[in-house]
Amino acid sequence: MIYDRDKGARMLKVVLEVTAGALDLASGPTGSPSLRLPALEAEKAMRVFAAKGDVDAMCHHYRNLLQTTTAMGETLHRHHRMSFESELYRFMCIYWERE
Repeated sequence: MIYDRDKGARMLKVVLEVTAGALDLASGPTGSPSLRLPALEAEKAMRVFAAKGDVDAMCHHYRNLLQTTTAMGETLHRHHRMSFESELYRFMCIYWERE
């Protein structure tokens, strides 16, 4: 297991950027309110892992998000927003970064 709070904080930043776009889209007058709950749940879980610095759990949960939030990703792509799928490379680059 890898525990690194600095790396966890950078990984969390990627997740927060995606969820911020989803929440912004969900709150608009013509938005998709169905994006709100998955975005908040993803953010909550990732914040817990980042607080511990458990980057392995963050990576595992991110990969689960890719499978469980496909409808969210499609909606975000349709509105030209960042999604978990589009930010996968950036997230994994931080995870595999060597010190």
